[in-house]
Amino acid sequence: MVSMIKAPFIPLLYLGRRFRQDQDWTYRQALSNTFVKLFLRVFVAFRTKPPLSLKPGLEGDRFVSIEPAPEELYTGITVDDEIHPETTGGTWFPTAYSYNTTTSSDKHIILHFHGGSYILGDGRTASCKFLANNLLTHTPSSHVFSLQYRLACNPNSRFPAQLQDAITAYCYLTHSLHIPASRIVLSGDSAGGHLVLALLRYIADYDDEKILPVPTCSWLFSPWCDIPGAKNTGLWNNLPNAAVDYIPASFPAWGAKHVIGNQELNRAVEPYLAPIWHPFALPSPVFIASGGREVMCQEHERLARHLQKLPQNEGRVEYFVQDTVPHDVLMVAWILNFRKEAAQCAEHAGCFLTKLQAMSDESEVPVLPFDEA
Repeated sequence: MVSMIKAPFIPLLYLGRRFRQDQDWTYRQALSNTFVKLFLRVFVAFRTKPPLSLKPGLEGDRFVSIEPAPEELYTGITVDDEIHPETTGGTWFPTAYSYNTTTSSDKHIILHFHGGSYILGDGRTASCKFLANNLLTHTPSSHVFSLQYRLACNPNSRFPAQLQDAITAYCYLTHSLHIPASRIVLSGDSAGGHLVLALLRYIADYDDEKILPVPTCSWLFSPWCDIPGAKNTGLWNNLPNAAVDYIPASFPAWGAKHVIGNQELNRAVEPYLAPIWHPFALPSPVFIASGGREVMCQEHERLARHLQKLPQNEGRVEYFVQDTVPHDVLMVAWILNFRKEAAQCAEHAGCFLTKLQAMSDESEVPVLPFDEA
């Protein structure tokens, strides 16, 4: 209510550059940032629970429904008495991909998981077209498959529902479409970045059983690193960029409540929900991107350091920071008018993949420098 009362005065206040969240931001950037924050506060205040549909809708044949993978591919943390694999869906960009689709051998297929604190988003055109187009334009890729995973705020959708859906989508690419894992890049922004880490941990945890093949690499754009920690809104509000970034403490707290649900945070579950405190041996290289003005910037730097410290991950982590951007610039740039910065972010991800391609031609084991830009 306080935010809504203040809202009419914000456009006048931001006419003065010194009153903006960041004096380097344009008037539109500052204003959009504030109104996105207001939207997310209202979203939580009304306890909004967006429904998801498996109907193609405006996406037409670019949207596909996916049946669960074979039962034996869901094991360990993904076996739950209440939550079971279900039919899910996803959107192809720029066109539908089929088994007969021909692409050059140097082009990759991106499996993307959208953000939204696990309570918002569906990976479809309206929200993910800008992100997908940036990745297709600035990286050596031919297609993006954006997963519509279950939202935790809906019935029977707490964790591990999202990980089950990620496994379903990954197996759809490798088993149904017969795309080699060496040509698949895992990508995720915000909560989707967290889901990439969960899937990578799952692959690593069951490496001996070879349950899932290893992707060529992964991109984490502003990944959510600590879901249980997000429930502490006081801690969130005391972070250095809390007043600058557009993510209000109530939004991740509401998401965390639903993701965790009624399950116990035991030794099996916690590493998947709080990867920042439980680094693991990565099955393949990872690119982590962050914004210098986002509330989780320090967490991203800590995640990169914790992963890099493990001997098994030497040369497998690249960390990139854009100083003046808020959270998840690749996803929200079209709203906040950080289009140039979003293109730069995608370009760095593309360079990361290109370096891997070049190194794989020379050596069986790719080694990358740890780049803390």
